[in-house]
Amino acid sequence: MAELDSEAAGATIAAIERLIQGGIPDVASVPNASLDLVERIRDLVEAAVRTDVGPDVRSEAARLVAGATEKLNAATRDDVVWFARTPGGRVDQLTQAGSGMLNPQAPRMVVRETPEADSADDGGATEPRSVEVVADCILTAAHSGPPGRAHGGVVATLLDHMLGLATSAAGQPGFTAGLEVRYRDATPYDVPLEIRARWTHRDGRKSFATGEILAHGRVTAEAMGVFVASPGMRTRSRPGA
Repeated sequence: MAELDSEAAGATIAAIERLIQGGIPDVASVPNASLDLVERIRDLVEAAVRTDVGPDVRSEAARLVAGATEKLNAATRDDVVWFARTPGGRVDQLTQAGSGMLNPQAPRMVVRETPEADSADDGGATEPRSVEVVADCILTAAHSGPPGRAHGGVVATLLDHMLGLATSAAGQPGFTAGLEVRYRDATPYDVPLEIRARWTHRDGRKSFATGEILAHGRVTAEAMGVFVASPGMRTRSRPGA
């Protein structure tokens, strides 16, 4: 497995530090209009997948969507990353593709609040405490692959995101360096899913985590991930650091 490019990782961390200068706002500060826009776009995408209307209606809908897109493009920003702090203290990236509440491409996922492990930098003398993170998610027809089931790439995205959250919750954040997914059964859409993940151990700058997706209490997919921290990443990623 190739090691993460330290220069690229350092540039990413520096960009994050610039974005959080002046503090991280509470997630409650996100305008309701922004959340509503994302939900309506998600509804639109699913409707486009499921619709069976005629060409004239599709053409009219396309014109309406083009008009809405033009309105949104009237003012844009270069930095699309948006951080906010949840009531439980977790820092979320609201526009990321795994579960971002401001990214209509992201599945509807709600992460249950979990106390963060103590991430005090002890020089590596003490093994971090593993914290299990749990999320609830409902995929839609827009995430489909084979008939009646979610696309395997979407399943992998859910697991990658949750394993990353688990390493961060243990005070060991890092960039994904490897992800092994085993598909045990069909992961359905339009069905409540439970996604669980936990940090397991570390080896130098590498952290390891495991997780699984459950539908009706049955494991449909499981994963093991490797995450690599850039030097100084733990210190920089601590709240208030």
